This record gives sequence, structure tokens and C-alpha cells, in this order.
Amino acid sequence: MEVSTILICTFIVLVGLQLCLFEAPNGQFEADLVESFWTDNPFLKLFYGLCSLLGVIFVLGFMGYLIFKVHWWYIGVYTVGLLLAKLAAIILKIMLMPVYKLANSMYREVVVQRVVGMIIIIAGMVLYRVI
Repeated sequence: MEVSTILICTFIVLVGLQLCLFEAPNGQFEADLVESFWTDNPFLKLFYGLCSLLGVIFVLGFMGYLIFKVHWWYIGVYTVGLLLAKLAAIILKIMLMPVYKLANSMYREVVVQRVVGMIIIIAGMVLYRVI
């Protein structure tokens, strides 16, 4: 397996996973409320859960492969990659602000971020299969 391809694709999936996370500034109560009511569509919730689960398995699987089979210092590479993915997700959230107005939900920011995050997660996994 090509290491650079693995690193690029797992970084893309990490950005998607970071974009799907909702940070509740008002604590656990707000986070629970958003998780309960962000959408009424059960299929969207199921698809979100499956994408998140597959994305985590994808990243952790390749991270384990690189750390245990290739070289141990990929732990540092993934630590820096996680920080860069967080930064890229913040930039994407800022770029998505005009799109928030198009959604007609009370939790429109969460819905838009999660849908875009799911698309990025799937794109990262498909990109790995294509390359």
C-alpha cells in the first residue's frame, strides 16, 4: 500500500469527521438536545451514524496499519494531522456560513455541517478505492 495515499485519504476523512462534530458551548445539555432534535428524518440519522462509524474505522484501521506495520512514528504524524484537520474543519465551517441560510431548520448549522461532513467522509473513502 502506498503510504502517501493512505495519509491523504485518512486526512480527508478526518476533516469530514471533525466537520460532523458539534461543539456545544453551553455544555452537555445543549449537546444532548442537538443530538435529539437536529433532524426528523430517521434515514439521515442512520446514514450519519453509519458514515461516522465507517470513517472512524477507516482512520483507526489505517492508523494502526501504519503504526504497527510501517513505523511507530506515524503516531506523531496522525497527531499533527488531527490538529490540521481541526483547523481545516474550522475554515470549512466559516466557508459554509452562506449555505446555512438555505436550510429551514432550527438546527440548520448542524444539518449543513453534518451533510457536508458525510460527503467528505464518503469522498475520502472512495478516493482511496479509486487511487
